[in-house]
Amino acid sequence: MNIKKINTFWKLFPLLFILVSVLIFTVKYCVPIEFLLTIGTLISCIIAYFAGYKWEDMENAFIKKVVDTWIGVLIFILIGIVVGSWMYSGTVPMLIYYGIKLIHPSFIPLMAFIVTSFLSVFTGTSWGSASTAGVAFIGIAQATNTPLPLVAGAVISGAYLGDKNSPISDTTVLAAMGAGTTLSNHIKTMLVNTIPSAFLAAIVFTVLGFNASTINADISNLKDAREILNSLDAIFNFNIFLLIPPIFVLIASVKGVNPVITMFIGSLIAIILGSIIQDFGFINAMKSFVTGFNISMSSTVNPDYVPSNLHSLLNRGGMMSTMPSVLFLILALTYGAMLQLIGTLNTLIELLVKVVKGARSLIFITWFTTFTINSALSSLQFTFLTLGSVLKDVYEKYNVNKGVLSRTMEEGGTLTEVLLPWTVTGVYMTSILGVHTLEYMPYSFFNLISIGISFIYMITLPKFAVGNGNN
Repeated sequence: MNIKKINTFWKLFPLLFILVSVLIFTVKYCVPIEFLLTIGTLISCIIAYFAGYKWEDMENAFIKKVVDTWIGVLIFILIGIVVGSWMYSGTVPMLIYYGIKLIHPSFIPLMAFIVTSFLSVFTGTSWGSASTAGVAFIGIAQATNTPLPLVAGAVISGAYLGDKNSPISDTTVLAAMGAGTTLSNHIKTMLVNTIPSAFLAAIVFTVLGFNASTINADISNLKDAREILNSLDAIFNFNIFLLIPPIFVLIASVKGVNPVITMFIGSLIAIILGSIIQDFGFINAMKSFVTGFNISMSSTVNPDYVPSNLHSLLNRGGMMSTMPSVLFLILALTYGAMLQLIGTLNTLIELLVKVVKGARSLIFITWFTTFTINSALSSLQFTFLTLGSVLKDVYEKYNVNKGVLSRTMEEGGTLTEVLLPWTVTGVYMTSILGVHTLEYMPYSFFNLISIGISFIYMITLPKFAVGNGNN
């Protein structure tokens, strides 16, 4: 195969096209990002064709990329199953019910932040904690008229505090692996950002929670809450056994059981419990697995008399609900495969490394490159492993602890991806929480504060790390 050398401009053009077109057409005119990804992939294919690549080469690149990330696609689908089955069983509705009764509205944002943090640390998944505890807190917020963007921001903050620091999170492990450092050194080095960021975020959520509660404290809120409580009480039978699915998932995750197995068994347990405890029938159990739970499955209430906000909260889940996200993921993967084939990413990294003048510029370039590549590809796994393997030698050259490399990649990738409306994670969180990315972004205080502290370290103490040596 005779491959021509591709000009640097044409290597970078597909990446520049996506970044510019998203800012213009998606952010301003709401053009679906899926269309832009398709055009970006087409442009990359044309460039590859004129460089001498055959269609078979492009097809193999697509297939390899999808195969390499198939587990991620499967987890997408399983999260939909978990949500549908946990709604059917009454597990999530029970958390919403007692959350409304027991949690004062002033503390809803703070509790959302704390609970999702712990759940994400122990399960290693931001998506799982957002789709379970996060959905419950959104329901509590709806019932008490607490601003949804604020609570969604608290859920995002907690989910990513845990995901970023959990030893069983795939992104945490891959960031350390890509940087060539130990997992313990990576987590220790991140704590210098995480601890002050978590403390400051908790203060902000407390203050804003009291402010929101004061503003919205009127009798209509109490009436709305009572209506939701009465409806939940009529639709579901609540008892302590409904906590078995989340307890199982928590224990299995801590013990290192494969997340695919954990989520599937957790869903089956929920279906069995729902079939025994609730009055929806086993046929509806199977439907909730595929198309999600629906209030119309209840034989005890008329859906027309159920509050409309409860419909939007409970009628969700099932593997079909994740299909838009799966479509987006596949399009993003095919686009990323073409960028890899024509050498876009390696060229970008090589250009940036050439301008490194010292530790400060090296760390800034690491953050910027991580952000740029991942915002275009929406693949932290690929970004960490590719970028880390290239930059770890440069960190050794400048005698900077590799934990700083892994920490900076997490700050530039893990914490920013969820704040961008065109990434897979941004699309997913919007669909799960029902709050647009640009609405919850200003309230994702842990993410924003942690990024800010990261830049402060870049300027003042660029080599600051807890671990010793260059490990």
